Amino acid sequence: MMKNRVIKPLLLTLALFVTFFAQFQAYSQSNLLLAEYPSVYIVKDSDTLWDIAGNFLQDPSRWSEIWAPDSYLDNADLIYPNDILTISLVGGSPKLLLKRGGRETVNLEPEIKEIPISSSIPAIALESIENSFTRNRIVLPELFEQAPYIVSNLGDNLSIGTGDEVYVKGTSWPVGTTSFEIYREGKSYIDESGDVILGLEIDYLGFSTISKNEGPGLRKMLINNSSKEIRVGDRLLVREEARIDATIFPTEPAEDLEGLIISFQGAETMASQLDTVVIDLGKSDNLVVGDVLSIQQESIQMVDEVQRSRLSFRERMSTTFKQDQLELPGKEIGTILIYRIFDELSYALILSSTEPAQLYNRVVSP
Repeated sequence: MMKNRVIKPLLLTLALFVTFFAQFQAYSQSNLLLAEYPSVYIVKDSDTLWDIAGNFLQDPSRWSEIWAPDSYLDNADLIYPNDILTISLVGGSPKLLLKRGGRETVNLEPEIKEIPISSSIPAIALESIENSFTRNRIVLPELFEQAPYIVSNLGDNLSIGTGDEVYVKGTSWPVGTTSFEIYREGKSYIDESGDVILGLEIDYLGFSTISKNEGPGLRKMLINNSSKEIRVGDRLLVREEARIDATIFPTEPAEDLEGLIISFQGAETMASQLDTVVIDLGKSDNLVVGDVLSIQQESIQMVDEVQRSRLSFRERMSTTFKQDQLELPGKEIGTILIYRIFDELSYALILSSTEPAQLYNRVVSP
């Protein structure tokens, strides 16, 4: 009789634990997967991993949590056109499973036959997002001050643009360099102390090439292209080579990082998907191109009105000016991709967002 009394509470406890675990698992999965996702997805030539993950997940940056490569397949960690993807529960968790078929099988006997294989699906194709990248730069103020500058327009036009020739004066010209980008001074970024300049953002105006050496320090230059009106006094810096591969593979930072969004492009006060933001993390923080960070909304302070309603009138009056605040935790509202890095600052593209990002939103390692 005593044995049954012990076993029944244990069985009840076990049943409650199983129920709680199932509910917790269902909650976790509902936060990971979209409410509706395809039962079967066939990979297309034009797909990227980000596109594919977006068909199944609320946040595509979490694709690695559901990816389950088949160790029995060749190149199992890669996805190819015509691969078949499905979502299944494995050990109680949703997993993205791959079925590969329709490929020719070749028996190698007396001769070897070469069969072209489609290239694997890239993470994010550069061409799909590079139009959202800014061509501005962040430099040290001394570099900008020492750069050659436009002293005169050779034509009669008041404004300077594509096809015009100008005279440019500089104290030192890089040997063998003929192509330069044209910039105008923008905003300065200062550290929290207000004493140290983290960088000077300079606005891209166009590019030009040297057409003639006019003597010590003076060059005649052709404006090859202008995206904005160019003026006397604008500075020239050596053209930067492209430093981003044709495919970007999103990665987590090598260490836990926390920074802030400190600026948007232009006069915007908020930013959303495919907008560029400036963050106060850079090379000094071991950030690299391709790193993905999470945008966090700050916690919210509010008064617990339910608790306050339980107080007597006298108690409510006495707490009018010193109400206890209830703190609601912050939440993730988007992800950013780092695409250009400077010493203390970086440019990042908002890849996904559920709410507009605001100045001084935190960015953290996912």
